[in-house]
Amino acid sequence: MTPRERLLAAIEFSGPDRCPIHHYIFPGAIWRHGQALLDVAERYPDDFGNESIRANTRPPLEDEEDIEDVVEWQDAWGTVWRRLRGYTSGEVVRAAIPDWDAWRTYEFPPLPDDSHFEEFAAKVKERHPEEFVRASGGGLFQRMQGMRGPANYLMDLAEDNEGVHELADRMVERNIRSIERYVKAGVDCISFGDDWGAQDRLLIHPDEWRRFFKHRYARMFEVARDAGVHVWFHSDGWILEIIEDLIEIGVTVLNPQHPCMGTQRVAEIAGGRVCIRTDIDRQWIIPYGSPEDCVAAVKEAIAAFGNFNGGVLLHGEIGQEVPLQNVEALYSAFYEYGRYPLTWLKR
Repeated sequence: MTPRERLLAAIEFSGPDRCPIHHYIFPGAIWRHGQALLDVAERYPDDFGNESIRANTRPPLEDEEDIEDVVEWQDAWGTVWRRLRGYTSGEVVRAAIPDWDAWRTYEFPPLPDDSHFEEFAAKVKERHPEEFVRASGGGLFQRMQGMRGPANYLMDLAEDNEGVHELADRMVERNIRSIERYVKAGVDCISFGDDWGAQDRLLIHPDEWRRFFKHRYARMFEVARDAGVHVWFHSDGWILEIIEDLIEIGVTVLNPQHPCMGTQRVAEIAGGRVCIRTDIDRQWIIPYGSPEDCVAAVKEAIAAFGNFNGGVLLHGEIGQEVPLQNVEALYSAFYEYGRYPLTWLKR
């Protein structure tokens, strides 16, 4: 099977030859292990051409003396961020909309012009039928958190003020215009990502999530699903109470941090209903467990989510604390135990 065929078969439960694989390695891990880590990834390539690894490779391989330990930058939305070297995200230093007076004159950054989408459509045609093509659906919760600052934004939701509704509706409309163009370009999937969970609970009450966010996500997802395009949703932390809601409004690939909720508990809700992009335990097992622990976690995830004629996309995030032998064990287990039929489950 081509990577695209394999991914579509896994997402649609129509019988892939093996579980698709998706790698992600933080820049800090590449700093630590260098070429040896890249060689491991090359021996066990994923179904996206190792694109996420390539994206994080160049900066860490530059002269470290020329790279600051703390990096600050302003994004296109006007928020100023700070992060540590070796990571890909950070914290808000200065919000783009520090108060609602600033909102009165705030302007969103412009969407790409027609030439961008035309060029994108041409690239989609070039990459099909071999490659699975995704495009971003744009931000919502985390984007607005960055624009207002996390504490401000959570207070906005608690106060249910007029500005927070205006910001959300305007963001959704902007995202829909972009999603429509990417769908027209022929993508296979539209991707979204909002980290909704703390370690042991949702960041806001599930009823509040349903009241304020669910219908807004549904509007964006509907544009893709009505065109037969898949919807990929990433969310770190505890989201157990809203998994059912996400499936209901059209998510077809869900990337939850299932170990913190209990892999089996997530499987009881989602197994066989939505394709799960796994998040093999990156807090404890991958960085601090043994190679055997990594293999056992891979087998647990495949058994929970992948035994439905598909249904699983194998992924385990590699941070800078992860020993090289655990990366080897993780990636080799993806290949060894992810091939269909899953005869090892019957032993």
